[in-house]
Amino acid sequence: MAQLKNSTLSSGDIHSADTVISPGKCSPVLLLLINSFLYISVALYSPFLSAYYRQNGITSSQIGILMTVAPLASVIIQPFWAKRSDESGKAKKYVCAIILGIIVSLYTFYLGHSFTTFLIASILLALFSTSVNPMIDAIVIRNANYFQYNFATIRMGGTVGYAVIVLLVGVYLRKNPSAQFFLASIGYLILLLLLLRLPESENHQPIAIKKALPFWQQFKLSEIFVDKTIYFVLAFAFIYQLGASFLGSFLGVYTVELGYGQAQVGLLSCVQACSEIPVLLLIQKLSKKFGTLHLIAAATFLMGARLITASGGSLLFLILAQAMQGITYMIVHFCCATYIASHAKEGKASQGQSVLYIVQTGIASILGNILGGKIIDHIGIQFSYRYFGIVIFIIAAVIACCLFWREHSMQKSVISK
Repeated sequence: MAQLKNSTLSSGDIHSADTVISPGKCSPVLLLLINSFLYISVALYSPFLSAYYRQNGITSSQIGILMTVAPLASVIIQPFWAKRSDESGKAKKYVCAIILGIIVSLYTFYLGHSFTTFLIASILLALFSTSVNPMIDAIVIRNANYFQYNFATIRMGGTVGYAVIVLLVGVYLRKNPSAQFFLASIGYLILLLLLLRLPESENHQPIAIKKALPFWQQFKLSEIFVDKTIYFVLAFAFIYQLGASFLGSFLGVYTVELGYGQAQVGLLSCVQACSEIPVLLLIQKLSKKFGTLHLIAAATFLMGARLITASGGSLLFLILAQAMQGITYMIVHFCCATYIASHAKEGKASQGQSVLYIVQTGIASILGNILGGKIIDHIGIQFSYRYFGIVIFIIAAVIACCLFWREHSMQKSVISK
């Protein structure tokens, strides 16, 4: 794997609440299994959630609200989990506590089938589930970088696990849709057991010295990242996720409206996951050849094309749209995660990944879900997908022009010197 060059602060800028322990040996197999069960657990319930709501009589607007709970928690709750983990240096302890919270909250979906009970369950789940991905990303990338493991190979475990499980579970849930929450809890329990096998050094990470800053300034990007190129990464991530959340949140509903069921939802999710494999095999070569920012820009453009393809109105078009997952989601996810890992300040790893999730699964997803639900109620899912795709194209073009102008200006500045 290409070496991730984490910028470090001076020795006076970091310390540890406890004694810093040298990283203990962390097997690549353990990291692979952790990443696999992170996505397997999600695959056991997340792709089927909106269809489950619709089957219980929940309207599109209400589904939009329910699907917005997690993004809202990403903005409000997730930063505090990440900040507390970084400030304590106890990444392993906090991620295990969060997994326990997820397991318990999944069972609250059995409290009833009304909008109110689903809302309560969604809120409880979101308090924990929105924080687990960035924290595990920080842990896995940190160890992969330290021991020079190939992160793309490790990430492939999640992709393959997701693809296999979502296809098998989709068939089973056709007759037992409510079983998804029990199955997911088992997946997270296995993930918890794997996380407990992480070296003890994950509870003794170096931490940044607290600065006497006003509360709102503690979350400034300049306090977390080493340069301003992060703004372009986050801008593309935001626009990409605006379209991706809209597509994903209502895909199950759209599939049901077209006359299909949970088995087809599982098939679409499997196609989606399988499309990520060739991208993961080539992502490092592509990054070296075209540059990380350029790849993210291209993937954002393709997200617009993916939405327009999904508006075709048949299973074939949906399969084609989901087959574009690799060249859209995986490029954005992988490139953003590794870029942030290499541009976050020492002791800010979890907060760095958290910023990405706030922008994507938080702000962008909130807008995508709420606006999407309202628009769908007026013009339907098919036309909404088409119009959203056009909007993504236009905004991505504007950001790309700004990026290329900045790069051109910097090149001219270097030449003039």
